[in-house]
Parts: sequence; structure tokens; C-alpha cells
Amino acid sequence: MIIFKPDWISHADKTQEAKGKKPCIYSIHVHPDGTRLATGGLDGKVRIWNTEPIYDEEAEKNPNCNKLLCTMTMHNGAVLCVRWSNHDGHYLASGSDNDNVIIVWEKDVNAKVSSIFGSTEINYETWKPVKYLRGHESDVQDLAWSKDNKYLASCGVDGHVIVWDGRTFEQIKKIDKHEGFVKGISWDPAGKYLASQSDDKMVKIWRTYDWGLETNIKNPFVNAPGTTLFRRLSWSPDGCHFAAANAVNSIKCVAAIVSRDDWNADISLVGHKLPVEVTCFNPKMFYMSDDSEGSGPGEKSVSSICALGSQDRSISIWVTKFSKPICVAADIFDNNVYDLAWSPDGKCLFACSQDGTVACLQFEEELSDVVPESIVRERLERYGYGKDQTQLLETPIQLELEQTADTEPALPPRVADLMDGNASIGNQDTPMIEAPPLAPVPPNITNISSSTSQQPTILEQKVSITKDGKKRIQPISLNMRTSAMHSPSTVQAPSVQTQPMGHISEDSSKINQANSAVNVDTVVIGNKRSASDEEVNEVVGSKPTRARPNWLDSAVAPPIVQKSLVKMALPKVKTVLSTGLRPEDPTVVMECHNTEDAQSSVRAKLVVTRQGTPIWMDYLSSAILIMTSNAEFCAAGCEDGSIHVYSPAGRRILPAIVLESTPVILQSHHQWLVCITATGLLYSWDVLNVKSRIDGVSIAPVLQVAQLETDKTHKAPSIKNIRIQKNGLPILLTSSNQAFVYHTDMRVWLRISDAWYIISEFWGSARQAGDHPLAWLSSRMSAFGVDRSMNMLLDVSAATKVITLSHIEMQLAVAALLDSPTEYKDWMIYYARRLSEENAKNKVEELCKWLTGPPYAPFPDIVKWEPTILGKISKKELLAEILPLLAKNRQLQRTVAEFTSCL
Repeated sequence: MIIFKPDWISHADKTQEAKGKKPCIYSIHVHPDGTRLATGGLDGKVRIWNTEPIYDEEAEKNPNCNKLLCTMTMHNGAVLCVRWSNHDGHYLASGSDNDNVIIVWEKDVNAKVSSIFGSTEINYETWKPVKYLRGHESDVQDLAWSKDNKYLASCGVDGHVIVWDGRTFEQIKKIDKHEGFVKGISWDPAGKYLASQSDDKMVKIWRTYDWGLETNIKNPFVNAPGTTLFRRLSWSPDGCHFAAANAVNSIKCVAAIVSRDDWNADISLVGHKLPVEVTCFNPKMFYMSDDSEGSGPGEKSVSSICALGSQDRSISIWVTKFSKPICVAADIFDNNVYDLAWSPDGKCLFACSQDGTVACLQFEEELSDVVPESIVRERLERYGYGKDQTQLLETPIQLELEQTADTEPALPPRVADLMDGNASIGNQDTPMIEAPPLAPVPPNITNISSSTSQQPTILEQKVSITKDGKKRIQPISLNMRTSAMHSPSTVQAPSVQTQPMGHISEDSSKINQANSAVNVDTVVIGNKRSASDEEVNEVVGSKPTRARPNWLDSAVAPPIVQKSLVKMALPKVKTVLSTGLRPEDPTVVMECHNTEDAQSSVRAKLVVTRQGTPIWMDYLSSAILIMTSNAEFCAAGCEDGSIHVYSPAGRRILPAIVLESTPVILQSHHQWLVCITATGLLYSWDVLNVKSRIDGVSIAPVLQVAQLETDKTHKAPSIKNIRIQKNGLPILLTSSNQAFVYHTDMRVWLRISDAWYIISEFWGSARQAGDHPLAWLSSRMSAFGVDRSMNMLLDVSAATKVITLSHIEMQLAVAALLDSPTEYKDWMIYYARRLSEENAKNKVEELCKWLTGPPYAPFPDIVKWEPTILGKISKKELLAEILPLLAKNRQLQRTVAEFTSCL
């Protein structure tokens, strides 16, 4: 192996070169024919380099060999990603962090050699922009072409994944199911899946035939740090597995290898000291000697090669058959490795770094035995590569066209009316699945029209005679049951945003894992739940349910709700609800079955099973709307306003809790149970010790529902997420990008986090989430991104400095309020450093007096000075820790000397 760094590959201008500074190079990619190398950098330029002088030392010395072929300057911000299209490299796509645009470039074969305006550089090739793709609302982090160039995928800080047509470049699908910055994306070479990785500590796999969510991969990323700029993942050339960056195994930074067969990450590539930023599989596969036990001498097996780039400035090369890397290139850069790219023949690996340089690792002998493309293609064909997608029937017209000449003709609209409008419903986003026979509908329900066609679709019919002598013809193969079967109103056509039949949307599955109505809309007067709130519940730790359960009816709101200023949307009464009962045992499931018989005295059955075998059950007289559970207890909220609490063994801990209205949000954590009712009242109980923490506090201030008499009905913010603190206080996150907590002593709501502070220089500086509430808040708020109204402040350094200092002070107050001593100390260190940098003499003196205590303590007659913070942090020890930080500013030396003498 040979490692060399061509110093002429740089994004520095002459002034920067004279100072020895090189702008960061964020991305690098090799043209499919191997003759060109594209780079994108901090200077906002895309540069195309000749690879001949990289491979050939003689060509490098030849003054007639042009090294820089082209410089493109159309971006207004740093270029974070460059990617050539596959096969012929006809297009080059680049994404930026300021203009939020993707530019697709094409070579102008008719252009002549030209100079760049305002520069001495010469373009020996001309690449012109042929398309500007606008769809992202913030930085474009990563790009990927599908193997056949049919699609171009992009992802960004706005949390969106966008799929573009690879030929017309029209937007095909925008996926917004991530909860954080999406920092990496990769196509399955077999063309069946798209993988994306985000700051929400998840890799999501999307199906390409309907763009639905196939699975979430969480385990390798639970403890992943949030410090990586990218999380570039890569799929192996045979489609068998993919490598995901920024994973953690125990306390070690690793790359996770995820198997396509079961989506498990059983293999970790361990060795880097800091987080992995980028993974990149070699496009070729190789025959490698198999040194495992039981293999004969000289035996070789097909292997794939994966390269990793890390924040520890090193690159490692791994072979799938070996447990250790075959090569580690350490300290070849002075800063983070941001991108990797293999040459088309698989013999050279290019890497770029934050230090503004590029390295090339050349393998000749190590990677010499290449596997023929025919064998790689055979492996891909096992996953359906090259075969047409299996398409489910989408419209009645398609079915009619497939009928033979002997099939009886389609029925007129009148027959569809007699059949209660049971024509198949479908659109391009909703593939159909076979459904069981529909339950009989009372004969007086008529005039129900089809949502897509006047003609019903028939594969097989069931003919029956009703009591009044009428003939009923009932199709049984393509229909899906909808709420129209319970209502005489006309069925409306489903929206194109409707989730695919038989699959669970990411949002709904996330909500239903807690079986609460978090993310429920709230309004002042009246409200209907959106279709997304009616998705199927997913059992935690089990496979998703493949069919969408029916809901029986809307929950009945008690009269008090009509008089309330706040009216929370009520959950539907579903036939089935389910949730995992024990986190350590995913086979234990709690299910609720609501009966359709309104006359029955038993309206709901609650049953807990292990692998399908009942453990305990209970019957309730009211329909169950929501459920929650943890290791200590489980609870079910009912339509009549009652809550039933059980131990894990099924013992009733309390009699039924009776509330003033229907519970719409129910969450639990340890011994705490938090509930929000339909009238917007918040409760928090310690159910194990039978105590109340918060007793019926209105959340109206949180939802900002105060209005003038002249105001009309309006939609208020909604509760997006809830976190229950160890002291029983819930943190409420709203759709207005704000977080609130109730102060029980002051009896008032406090706004403890605001998207306004996202432009702070210390935003995202918190520890990893978990037991750290500020870190949890930061990660959740970051998912919302920067508000459009704040963009103008990003370039105003004075505003940023003021907001940064205010943000740190806010974090200190919140850490004290939420009883988080570890985070309090962290933010005090940040605060001291910032005060020193800003030379804030008055604030430094006030802080030191407060930490020192008498006789310096302020307002001694009003406030009793305490020697500790949160009962755990000694104020004087904390003062001793921050004084050296303050001493870095010599203008503060008198203040520092004064209070040092007091220790």
C-alpha cells in the first residue's frame, strides 16, 4: 500500500496559501471512468481535478498536464457533498449549506478553454448547471444516486429525505419522518431500499416501491454522540449488508454492520478512538484468503472491503471475513476525516479532511484478485436486482384490464350502491392488500359512493339473501374496510399523503409505543383528529402489525368539555390497542379489545400475554382509549374519564381514578403517571406511594389559547412530546418549538427552552441524552431546525454573542429547576469561559460574590445563602474551579485575585 497527499489539491486561494491556511474540504468523489476527482469545500466551490497526475509521478511533474480541470462557483455556501452519477458520470450533483439548493452539473462539450472571472485559474473543461433542485429548508448534508441512476436522493438538516427523478429531476417524494438532522443516505444496490441516518439516533430503511418505512434501527446508536458533522453510511456492492457511522458498542466508537436479512447490527468494527464520520464500501468485491478454522490451505472466499473515516484523523480498512482491519492509516490528517471515495477499479481510496487536504491510499498487491461482475450480479439478483418490482393492484381499472374475455362485465353504479359502496379504494401511494370478507351492513344504509370509481372491482363474489328477501352481492378480495361502513355519508377520496396500507408510519408507531396521544392537536373550539392519528399501534419489541385495525367510533366528550376554553382532540375508540409491558422482555404484550356491541355491559377486555399465552386479564365497563406501561406498573385510560392502574402481575394498585373529563395523553416513568385530559388539565401522580405532584393544572398558558372577544376559532399549538423527570415534573414540548415545565412553588408555567436559542454558539453542547434533561431538550429542539424569522440573525455576530450568553444563563437556571447537578456544573464551566471572553466584569463579580457567600452574598436579609447547589455541588469548590478560567482574561485579574484570597 502507498499513501500520498497531493498538495496541489486544495480549495485555498493565493492569499490563503500565503498564510498557510486551507479551507475545509467536506466531500470528495471519483468519476466512474476514474479520470476525474470532484471536491466540495468551505469556499463554496466545486472543483474537478485530473487524476492522471495523482497516479503518475511523471505526469505530475509535466507542466503541460493540467491538474485543475474546472472550478464551479454557483453555490452561495459551503459545498457539503458532491456525487457523480453512476456508469457514465454524465451528471455531477452538489449540495450546499447556505443556499439549501442542489445543483446538477453537466459537461458542456462545445465550450472552449476559459478563465474564471476575477481569478487567474483556467477552466480546461466547462461544467454548466442544468438543474437547480429546491426542496430543502436548510443545509443539504448528503447525496446519493441509485445504482441505475433512476433516482437521486438528498438529505439535510431540515430532517427531510427527498427523492428526485434521476432523469427529469422532478421531486418524487419528500420523507419527513426523522426527528433530527439527517446526515447520511445510501441506496441499496439491488434497488429495493433506501437507508438514511439521522441525529435522532436511528437508521431508517425505506421501501422504494411505496417509500414506506420498512424498519427502524436503533440499538447501535442509543449512546451515539451528537458531535459528528456527517453520518455517511454505505451499502456493500452485493447488497448483503451496510455500514453505518457513529455507532457505539459499550463505550467504544464503532461502525455498525447491519444485515439485510433481519436488520440486526450484530457486527461492530471496533478500533477508532473517536466517532466515525463516514463509511465507504469498495465498489468491487475480492477473493481473500480464508484463515478461519476448517478451511484448507489456499482457499479463498468472496469478501467485501469497507473503509472508515473518523474524528481521530485516521482511516481504517476492513474485510468482512476478518475481525481486525487489514490497514490503519493514522495521523495522515490534522483534523477530522469527512468523506471517502474509492476509484472505480477498487484499487485507490481517496479521503478528504477538515484540514483542507486530500490523501490517496493506493492498493496494488493487497486488492488484486477481483471478483467478476457476473458473480456480484448473481448475488444482487437474490434480492430482486434487475427484476420488475412486484406490484400490488392499485386501481379498479388495472384489475379490469387484467380480466379475460370470459369475465362478466363490470357492474353499473346502481349495483355499487346496493353493495354499500364496497368498491376497492386505492391510489398510487396506497397499494392494496387482500382483506377478509366484510361484515354485513344493515339494509337501510345506502347511497354510499366509491372514492375512486363508480365501478366495483370483483375477483370473487359472495351472494347471500337478506331477511327482507333482497339479494346481496359482496366482493371479498380487494376491499379495505373504512369508516364509511359505519356512516351513511359519502366516502371521501383518501389524501395522497395517506400511509400505505399494511405499514406503520414512523410518527404513529413512535407515538403508539407509549400508547399516548402525544402529538394530538389542541384547539379552542372543536377539532378533528387527522388521519395520521389513527394509524395502527405497534407493539414495542415485536414485529409491526401488518393490517390496520378498525376504529369503532369517536370517543364521546363529556359535557364539561363543551364549556372548557381548551378542548383537546379525543382519541378514536379502536378495536385493538397494544403496547409492550416489560422493556426487558419484548414478548410480554398488553392488549386491549374494545367491543363493537354498544348494548354490552362489558365494553373492553384488557389482557396481558407472553408469546400469545395469557398471563392475566380484566374486563372494563368503558372503552379503553390509551394505555401506558413500564417496569413498575401499567395503566389504561377509558372513555368515561377513568384510569385503571395495575401492577405487572395484574393486581389493581388503586381503585379507578375518576377525572373531570376524558384522558387524552397518558405517560409513565418509574412510579410517576402523567395525564392530560380533554379539558386541558394536567395531573402527575406517584401511584406507588399514592401521592399527587401536580393536581389539575391547566395547560392553557402552554398552548397560548388566550384570545380577544373578536377572535374567531383558531388552531392552537399541539403537544409534541412529554418527558417525565425523576421528581415527577413533566416537561411539555409543543409544536411552537418551545418547552415548558410547571413550577410547583411559584404555581406558574416556565418556558425552559425556545427555538430562539438554536442560533446560540453553545446550542447542542449538552451531554448525551438519557438522565440529562437539558441534553434531551437540545436534541428534541434541534429537530425543529432554525425558524425562518431567525435566519437574518445568523450573520449578525453581535446578536449571536448576546443570545449565546443569554442561552447559557437560561441553561443554568433550567438545570437547577430540573435538578440536574451534572449539567449545571457543565454549563457553569461554559458560562465562566464565556464571561472571560466577553470581559463581562459586572457579571463576573456578581457570580463570584454569590459563590463566595457572606460577607459578599447579595441580599442577606432576604435570601438565605446556601453553601451548596442542588445539595450536591459545593459553591466554593465550584468557584475554585472557574477562577482559573476567568484568569485567562487579564482585565479580570483584580477580581480573580480578590476572590481567590477568600477561598
